[in-house]
Amino acid sequence: MSSIILNRIKQNVKHWYLPVILGVVFIVAGVFIMMTPIASYLSLALLFSWLFFFAGIAEIAFALSNRKELDGWGWILFSGIVDVVLGLILLSQPAITLQVLPIYVGCVLLFRSVRSLSMAVELNRYGVKGISSLVLFGILGLLFAIFMMTNIEAGAFTIVYWTAFSILTLGVFSVLYGFKLKKLKNKGAKISAELTKKWEAIQEEVKKAMDQE
Repeated sequence: MSSIILNRIKQNVKHWYLPVILGVVFIVAGVFIMMTPIASYLSLALLFSWLFFFAGIAEIAFALSNRKELDGWGWILFSGIVDVVLGLILLSQPAITLQVLPIYVGCVLLFRSVRSLSMAVELNRYGVKGISSLVLFGILGLLFAIFMMTNIEAGAFTIVYWTAFSILTLGVFSVLYGFKLKKLKNKGAKISAELTKKWEAIQEEVKKAMDQE
């Protein structure tokens, strides 16, 4: 609880359910890709395009609505912008080749995995316990993305499955992250406005005392 106050969470986390919804969409997409391996990778490019595009919009909305509640909102915003840009690139290039698509998708999944690990660390700083599962799925997503980018010659079916695994693990991470945010929201709700003002007043007095020295 003290770490939450030290990080000046003045209001409750907003729209914690957005990562959960986004995670469910990723999980459904991952399962769908694994169940339809006979579909051409190029036809799946359309799915990736819209998936990343709408995921980016959701992340941008989530980041902006929590810019005063979460220290790492800037990274979430940047990730959302990257997803939107990638989605637009893929939509504008429907004839993208099998050699190029894994690189595009892999880079974004790699970035999302690294960002996922940083988000887990941030939750730990806020005093949220049980982040080991978040770290696990973040690492799995990272490994799947790296394998996909470094084994383009493995064949279309193999690439499809590794892409599905990457999206699936990041989807599970997003769901877990959303519920951790809900827990953080519940903790923040227990801190009264009066207590927060007292803490801020003490911090201000300490700062003035240090400046006088």
